[in-house]
Amino acid sequence: MYHPKNFKQNRNVQIPAGLLNGQSVGNLAPMKYGGTTVDDAGCGPLAVYNAMQYLGKPITLAEVLRELEIYAAPIGGRFGTSGILMTIFFLRHHIKFRYVRRIKKIDQSRAGVLLYWTKRPVFSGGHFIFYKKEEDGRIAVYNRYSNSGEIHYYRSIGDTIPQKRICMGFALK
Repeated sequence: MYHPKNFKQNRNVQIPAGLLNGQSVGNLAPMKYGGTTVDDAGCGPLAVYNAMQYLGKPITLAEVLRELEIYAAPIGGRFGTSGILMTIFFLRHHIKFRYVRRIKKIDQSRAGVLLYWTKRPVFSGGHFIFYKKEEDGRIAVYNRYSNSGEIHYYRSIGDTIPQKRICMGFALK
């Protein structure tokens, strides 16, 4: 459900330059997303924003929030962002991607957005992250924990997220 007031409010928020971490930290937390806030349900928009920054596509976080409210936030974003409907955002912005779900394929990709179950599959909440492969081969994960502003590094996505908890991923081309 789209809330025009949200965009007006969100575009006045100062956010840090570069890729973002910690949806529950600093100026990001109170930003509006549908009928809720980035703190509560903003991992999807943060992952998409980071993907767009990584690809060199100029778009503000406020614009990402607005578009995902329209296309990918069922029930006013109260349950977060739909991974399937997030596809619409990528297609509208001509972002080339392929769906990935296996750890081996995720590790081989250079960057992407990943949705996984936080605990037991289906019976827990989902969480989106943005990941990119560093020159030294490690994988940098952004917004791994919503309350942490740190970038987390792993040799493999499997070192942090078990295969059975991965729902879907978008490997950026």
